Amino acid sequence: MSSHPDMETQYRAVRENAGVFNRSKRGKVRAEGADCLRFLHGMVTNAVESLAENEGNYAAVTSARGQTLLDVWVHRLQECIYMETEPGLATKLIETLDRYLIADDVALSDESDAWAIFGVQGPAAYELVGQVVGRVPADLPEHHTVVRAFEGTPIWVTARSYTGEPGFDLRIAQNDSLRRALVAAGGTPIEWQVEEILRVEAGIPRYGTEIDESVVPLEAGLNHAVDFDKGCYIGQEVIAKMHFRGRPRRYLTGLICNTPVCGNITVNDKTVGRVTTCVKSLHFNRVIALAIIRRGYHEAGQRVLLDDGSEAEVVNLPFTANSLT
Repeated sequence: MSSHPDMETQYRAVRENAGVFNRSKRGKVRAEGADCLRFLHGMVTNAVESLAENEGNYAAVTSARGQTLLDVWVHRLQECIYMETEPGLATKLIETLDRYLIADDVALSDESDAWAIFGVQGPAAYELVGQVVGRVPADLPEHHTVVRAFEGTPIWVTARSYTGEPGFDLRIAQNDSLRRALVAAGGTPIEWQVEEILRVEAGIPRYGTEIDESVVPLEAGLNHAVDFDKGCYIGQEVIAKMHFRGRPRRYLTGLICNTPVCGNITVNDKTVGRVTTCVKSLHFNRVIALAIIRRGYHEAGQRVLLDDGSEAEVVNLPFTANSLT
C-alpha cells in the first residue's frame, strides 16, 4: 500500500499547509574555473556575471536560431556555479556547453547522483523548513540560497515555487533522512501526478512538454528567463528581435476542456497549436490544459477544436487567478 495520502489530501496540503516533494532525480551540474562566470554568461539567456554569491535565476540555453535546447536554474555559490535542469538532461547540458569550450578555464561535472533535493511548497513552507533546518529569511528572493544544516550536514535552501505557492528546495548530500524529517514535522508527501496538477493550475511550463527545441523561450512564456539588457549569447539576435517587435509567433495559453486530450488544436480546419499537458483540476473540478497556440488564436475567449472533436476555450494564465464556471 502506498504511504502517500489520496490525491485530494495531497492537493489541499499544498494549497493550505505544506507539501513535501522528492525532486532528487533532477539533473545537477557543477561548473567551476577562473572563466566560469564569463563563459556561462555568454551561454544562457539570463545574466550570470552580475549574480552575487548565493544568488540565482532561471535561464534557457538556446541554439543559434533561438530554439530552446534546455531550461536551467543557475545558482552562484561560494565555490562554484551550480546548475539544475530536468531529470535525465544533465548530460545534454554538459555536452551543449562543452561544444563551445575552447581555451576557457571551465570544468563541468555531472553531480546528479550526488545530491538529493526535497521541495517544500505551501503557505506553511516557511514554518516547516524553519522547524527542521533552522529559520531562513522571510524575504528570501526567488532563486536565492541560504546555507543551513541538518544533523550536522550542510543544506542549501533555495527559495523556489513550482506550484503557485511559496516554497523552497532543500539540497543535501544524497540520503532520505531529511525528507523523513520534513514529513514527521507535518509535511505531506506529494506524488508526481499532484505536482503536475498544481503546476498546470499555476500556468508554469515544463521542459519536455510546453518547452522543447521547436519553441523559442518567448513563445513558451519564458520572458522572465531572458535578460534583454545583457550582452551577446547564443541565439540572442533572434530572441531580441522577437521581443522588441513584440510579436512572438506562438503563445503559451490555458484551455478549459470538456475531455482530457492532448494533440493538435484546430480552428476552421486549420491547425493553430497543440495541447501540451492536460489534467483534471482539483480546485475547479474541470479539465484544464496548457497549450502553445499561434498568434491570432491565443486570446481569451477563443473557441478551438481538439483532436477528439471536442471544443475548448482559451483562457488567460494562471488558472488560479481565474474564476471558472
